[in-house]
Amino acid sequence: MAAPDLIPLNRSEHMYWAAEGYLGPINIPFILRFDAPVGTELMRQTMRELATAFPRMRGVIEPTAFSYKLRLLSDERQIDQLFDDAFRVQQGVDASSREALRALHDEFMNHTICMERGLPWVARFVPHPTQPALLFAINHIIGDGRSMVQMLCAIMARLSGQPMTACQIDNPTMLPAVMPLKWWQWPANIARWWRNSRADKAAASGRHIVTLKRHPSTRYTTTGICYHDIPCPADTMKALAKQYGTTVNTLLTAIVGNTFLALAEQDPKATAAIRISVDLRRYFPKRSAPEFGNFVHSFTILANRQASMGEQINDLENQVKTHLARYASRDYALPLLFYELLPLLGRNLFSYLIFNSKAKGTLPTLSCHFSNLGACEFINPKNASVRLHELWPATLSTVFLIGAVILNGKQFLCLVHQHDEIPQEAVEAFRTEFDRQIQHVMKESQPT
Repeated sequence: MAAPDLIPLNRSEHMYWAAEGYLGPINIPFILRFDAPVGTELMRQTMRELATAFPRMRGVIEPTAFSYKLRLLSDERQIDQLFDDAFRVQQGVDASSREALRALHDEFMNHTICMERGLPWVARFVPHPTQPALLFAINHIIGDGRSMVQMLCAIMARLSGQPMTACQIDNPTMLPAVMPLKWWQWPANIARWWRNSRADKAAASGRHIVTLKRHPSTRYTTTGICYHDIPCPADTMKALAKQYGTTVNTLLTAIVGNTFLALAEQDPKATAAIRISVDLRRYFPKRSAPEFGNFVHSFTILANRQASMGEQINDLENQVKTHLARYASRDYALPLLFYELLPLLGRNLFSYLIFNSKAKGTLPTLSCHFSNLGACEFINPKNASVRLHELWPATLSTVFLIGAVILNGKQFLCLVHQHDEIPQEAVEAFRTEFDRQIQHVMKESQPT
């Protein structure tokens, strides 16, 4: 049976389409810097093969009688024409300069990718004799962060001479991951969701959510990106996490929480509300998890003041385990089913609700969205002739976004903020305090 060339959008993709333009371009731009020369023609051929191997990379939005779907264009002459617009060589940028790459990243964070007539991605290759770079951005409707990493693995493999493996077209629905397996499980699921909601509300009651210094705004404007080196080698951070009996991800989350709490040192009711994404693929029935697309939900954990870093870690770990257990038992079935119905409103009304939530200030108050890619050495294939030297991930976010990466023994943060609300000096204040918290943990953990 031939693969479909017209596929529906799932609830997340409908939301991205309704928000496109009002929030800004719904893009996922990554900067890749390589450790060896890469020929322009090799990079061009690699990106062209990517458009062949990953069908959604040839997707365009097409209206239907009552909604929108993703049309997968056939890999023919028309794709070659559109490819010439999507892939270009970027002149006048010094790939050896991190600041020059950050400025390019900033520009394409706010670059609109036309989903109606062009390819849903852009690539800008920055030549350099020793460390060339690639800016690669996709519209979020095409895929999520895991999908993006999957393509990065394909790019790095192809640059080292390995063939690119074709990606299948999956059913975009998330329902199998969130709905109860049996109809008679609904009452218990709803009851648990109700109890959980009340418990979460009680935990946040009376607390003051700490945010970066903000200016009230009723409209989104543009987004800024900041690169930050974590002043702690990856091996040292791993050893620190081991001392606390936890993971690097949890230790970093605790440090992020304590950073926000330190910014409100005089407030005894201060709380850091940290949103964390969860990949729903793990909750699909066995051997049915989709490979490529948008299958992400999120939950929020609260970091309160604790007597020690160990207590902070234990508290956050317990919260994360609690939320993940809710996904496993499908306790989010009712609210996620509600979100599945929102696309029935139509794009106009859906866009109106999104726009008004900003104008009226009804969006949930959060300290940040924290996303940790972790150690990214796996993106490089075995016996690679070209390897990643640096990787800077980003995406549009309505709240302060922190993306963490470990590569080549170093740890980096990519900080994304909305210019309309968060000034650059507020980001700098966060960076300074974050480094202070890191140094405090390192000093506290030294043997006496």
